[in-house]
Formats: sequence, structure tokens, C-alpha cells
Amino acid sequence: MQVYNWIKFIPDILYPRRCLLCGAPGSQGRELCTGCAKDLPLNHHPCAICALPLPANAPLGTICGGCSRQKPVFERCYAALLYDDTTGMLISRLKFNRRLNHAGLLAGLLGEYLEQHQAPLPELILPVPLHSRRLRERGYNQALEIGRHLGRHFGLPLSSDRCSRIKSTPAQTGLERKQRQKNLRQAFRLNDSVRGTHIALLDDVVTTGSTVTELAKLLKRSGASRVDVWAVARTPEDRD
Repeated sequence: MQVYNWIKFIPDILYPRRCLLCGAPGSQGRELCTGCAKDLPLNHHPCAICALPLPANAPLGTICGGCSRQKPVFERCYAALLYDDTTGMLISRLKFNRRLNHAGLLAGLLGEYLEQHQAPLPELILPVPLHSRRLRERGYNQALEIGRHLGRHFGLPLSSDRCSRIKSTPAQTGLERKQRQKNLRQAFRLNDSVRGTHIALLDDVVTTGSTVTELAKLLKRSGASRVDVWAVARTPEDRD
């Protein structure tokens, strides 16, 4: 065991981790320093269903107005961070600048959050798929890259082909909920059975929830026993 531990830490000794935000030495084996870690906007007071950030004085287990009016198709969304300039920069670098090392840090933050909130582990992690044209342009699916780390950490299978995005939709950024929903109708296709399976849909950011809702509908119609949503970040407003 001692030999294993030395081997495990040799890379950190030879190539010490640096904070991806400020360049200072990393802490606790992560590419994040103590100061920047303290400044991250953790989602401390989420809606108990959709993870929408609520006021700090909201009692534990509070459900937001939207979920009270109409419960989402998915069972629960777990989102580790609030989406702000800092988290947006980390996610954008992964998503658009090929900074694949950001996937490990983001997965670690999400994994810690899931453990702290005792999220029930699924039988399968399903990253939200990209359309083939978007995948060719980008060269990788950022949700899949995050999922690789989470799958290894929790010992869970990860599927990159169980579901496909068959409709190329315009960028959803800046669109209202109704337009997002319209864009996403019949955007996904299931390629294999999910009957009786507890699935965690994985995405980088949840905004209105239109994408994960459309996917959850497809999975539940196809017999999935439970669908949760795992996300690195949640926008502070639902943007109805």
C-alpha cells in the first residue's frame, strides 16, 4: 500500500498542479488553489427538484414555484455550482478552447457535490449528446469528457452512443424557454434499450432545463425507471 501511494503521488511531485484560474499552486491534488476554491459560487440553496438557486434563507428541501406548479419529468437535478463569470470561463475553455484538462476539475467539483448531497448512484451515466455536425466541428463532447472522470470515480458505466442528437438546433443561448422547447422537439433518438434502468443525464450547464427535459421524456417513455440530471452549473434564473 505504501509503495502504491508513492507511485500515485510521484506525478504530483514532478509536475505540481497549478490552479486553472490564477496559476497559483493547486491544493488537495486539484488544479485549483485554496483561495479560488473558496470563491467558487457553490449551489448551497437549490430547489429540491430542479436545483434552481433559491434565497439563502429558504429552508432545506424547499421546492421552487415552477416545480410546485408542474413537477419536471426527471426525478431530481443536482448542480454543483452557480453559473457566473468564473464557472462560465472554466466551462467555456473546455467547450470551445479544447482545454480538456478542465474536464477533470469540473468533474471533481460535481463528484464532491454529489457525495455531499448523498445523490443516489445511477446504473448508467448518459452525457447529453451533440449533433454529429457540432461534434465534427468541436472534435469532442464536453459532457462526455466530464463523464469519463465521473464514471471512473464512481465505478459507473458511461454511454456515448445509447442516445443520438438527430436534429441540429441553433445555439440555445439567449433564447426564451418556449423557443428552446420548440427547437428541441424530436431532437433526440434512442439507439438501445433503457427499460428498467436508472439513468443520470449529464450536462455542463442547465439553464431552463429544456434539453434535459426533452431527453428525460424520451427515456421515461422508453421505460427508464428513474432519470436524474447531473450538471456542473445552474443558471441563477430560470428565464421563463
